[in-house]
Amino acid sequence: MKAARREEVGYMVNRGIWSEVPIGESWKKTGKGPVSVRWVDVNKGGEGAMEVRCRLVARDFKGKDRGRDDLFAATPPLEAKRMLLSRAATRETVGQTGLKKLVFIDAKKAHLNPRCEQDVFIELPEEAGCGPGMCGKPNYCLYGFRPAAAAWEKLYSDKLVECGFERGLNCAEVFYNAEKDIA
Repeated sequence: MKAARREEVGYMVNRGIWSEVPIGESWKKTGKGPVSVRWVDVNKGGEGAMEVRCRLVARDFKGKDRGRDDLFAATPPLEAKRMLLSRAATRETVGQTGLKKLVFIDAKKAHLNPRCEQDVFIELPEEAGCGPGMCGKPNYCLYGFRPAAAAWEKLYSDKLVECGFERGLNCAEVFYNAEKDIA
C-alpha cells in the first residue's frame, strides 16, 4: 500500500497537480483552512492477487450535499449504449459492409485533467513530504472536489466538439461527427 501511495503522489507531483503554499493563504482567500484529504485504497487484483491502487481524494462533501445533480458527471443511459451497439452491428456505409468498430475509452485519472478554476486549498498527505505550515493549491481538479465531475465533463465535451463532433439533442453524453460518420 505504501508503494501505491508513493506512486500516486509521485504522479501528482510530476504533473503539477498542486502548488505548495503557506496555509495562511487558504485562510486569507477562503476564510477557512484547507480541505482535508484521505486515501481510498482498492485491490484491483481480486482475491488471488494483490494489486493495490490508491487515490488521494479531497473531502469537500458534507452530509448536506445529498440530492445535488451538479456534483456528478452525466453518463449515457443504457438506451444510448444499445443504440450505438445496434448501429454498429447493422449499419452499412458506402463501400464498407459488416460490423463497425466499437471503442470504449476509460480515461485514467479523469478528474485530474481539468484545470482547477477556483480558490481551493488542500491538506497535503504525509507522502507529499511538504514542510510544516504548508498546504496545496490545486492546479488541476482532485477527486472529491464539488466541481471535479462537471469540470471533467466540460473538458472532454469541449475537446470532442473542437474535433467536429456534435452533442446529442436527447442525450448530451453521445456525440456524432457527420463528416467521419462516427458516433
